[in-house]
Amino acid sequence: MDCIQLQIPPLPQFITIGHGVWRPGDQHFERNFQVYDVLFVMSGTLYMTENDIPYAIGAGHFLILEPGLTHFGHQPCEDDTDIYWLHFIHPGKAERISDKHIPWSTIIDQGTDNHNSPLEQWMYLPKWTPFDATPLIPLMNEMLNVQNKLCHGTALQLHSLLVQLLAHMQQWLFQSSKPSQSLLHSKQIESYLIHHRNAPFKAKEMEHKLHFQFDYLTRCLKRHTGMTPLQYVNHLKIEEAKRSLIHTDLPVPFIAEEVGITDYSYFIRLFRKKTGMTPSAFRKIRQGVV
Repeated sequence: MDCIQLQIPPLPQFITIGHGVWRPGDQHFERNFQVYDVLFVMSGTLYMTENDIPYAIGAGHFLILEPGLTHFGHQPCEDDTDIYWLHFIHPGKAERISDKHIPWSTIIDQGTDNHNSPLEQWMYLPKWTPFDATPLIPLMNEMLNVQNKLCHGTALQLHSLLVQLLAHMQQWLFQSSKPSQSLLHSKQIESYLIHHRNAPFKAKEMEHKLHFQFDYLTRCLKRHTGMTPLQYVNHLKIEEAKRSLIHTDLPVPFIAEEVGITDYSYFIRLFRKKTGMTPSAFRKIRQGVV
């Protein structure tokens, strides 16, 4: 499935939403503008062409028309066609990606007290696909109601509803994507590493338990999380250490031992590389000591 990849933040910004029934003979005019135009067809069929690619958007399908690409109706509606349409903008350049290549499991850094700007993330939306309208119709109707009585007091609500709608679309994409063998193996590796996170890391033991060569296991995990097995288990150890530093007063060397890193100097280097500060400095900031 062809998907649209957008960097977040910033989040997409709402422009307008509409709903109507197109009668037989109605046909979309030609247009090229700098907004995303999402068409949800409830019944009938809408015939649209974008950049010389024709689409027949039947009942229970949606299509996202992209900014800067010319679109028009290449054929009039043949039946009553019930349509919701939604316009939003996003300043980033849209990238195309297959649903098979979306790195759903890739670990991304969490913001810390040391950051002063948001960390780069991504959202993914299907370009053209059948969909389950059940959770979307109430959201779109609420957006229409808010838009009809729009004021400064409800503007934020409208943008929030847009984000909820896009989140439903992405969640549908995630649930409908058939997992590849490498993703299934990656999940097995993640489960194994989580279970053994406080034990010394042993590649041979991992091979024996999972019945694959370590090089293959590494390729699977890195493809879907962006990390090698050792990097992944170190990520788990540091996250566990951060929780202990925040919620307990245990000595830092004890915490290092507790998460399975016996070399204290290595623990300090690893923690500093991950967070940009020493464990003691991290604790002071997160416990409000400074």
